[in-house]
Amino acid sequence: MEQGYEQRGYLREDYRLFHLNGSMEERMDWHYHTFHKIILFLSGTASYGIEGRSYSLSAGDLVLVPQGCIHRPEVEPGKPYERVILYISPDFLRRSSVESCALERCFSQAKEQYHFVVRPQRSDRSLRTVLTELEKELTQEGYGRQILANSLLFQFLIGIARGMQEHALHYTEPKTCDEKTAAILQYLAENLTEPISIDALAARFFISKYHMMRKFHAQTGYTIHNYLVGKRLMLAQELIAGGMRVREACDASGFGDYSSFIRAYKRQFGQTPGAMKSE
Repeated sequence: MEQGYEQRGYLREDYRLFHLNGSMEERMDWHYHTFHKIILFLSGTASYGIEGRSYSLSAGDLVLVPQGCIHRPEVEPGKPYERVILYISPDFLRRSSVESCALERCFSQAKEQYHFVVRPQRSDRSLRTVLTELEKELTQEGYGRQILANSLLFQFLIGIARGMQEHALHYTEPKTCDEKTAAILQYLAENLTEPISIDALAARFFISKYHMMRKFHAQTGYTIHNYLVGKRLMLAQELIAGGMRVREACDASGFGDYSSFIRAYKRQFGQTPGAMKSE
């Protein structure tokens, strides 16, 4: 039986910050989160893989991992690896946004443009300073702590979005990226809810279907079928969380068979869609 990619980590609060300075004990498999994630890389020798692309990291790089994107750190076990990690609830950002400022903007732009690593100019340490202040505030119990911490988080996210829009943050090109696989990934993301067959996909990209499947798995760590099912399940979960009826979410996320959808959903998330609605 095929294995799907794995959900790792849980976030029950609005956001959480970790400052980790130590080696990884073992290589991590491809996985995804139901929340957004930002990594500030501080030191060591590391690369990061996201949606079939692999980026070499330099100190100060920001890795943007939108909700549902498949990723993994690529670090030799035992090698130094210092980073600050932020887990952020998409629902919290949507509730805190205003019409003129969507706080998820940096994540949506990364996902739309397939640019997941940004690099500040050497002289610009402002984003790192804000993150340091946020880390400090979260360890204190002073008056107004939560409001001040929230404001620092919002300042950090707005700073990233502005930097991306004004080109103060430079997109880092991946060190490895199979162009054919990257094009297939983008096509799947843009046509997620449409019927897609392996034969039709291979014909569209002028490639043998067996060669395509081997390349896709080699570049991403999972099969085309599992990629599609996993992405559709995450879309369904988001729609249900937003208030859509379960059967409507099944249809809207590209599943043709309701009973298959329920089984896949329970296998992926450990509960039925109905259980989620009743929480």
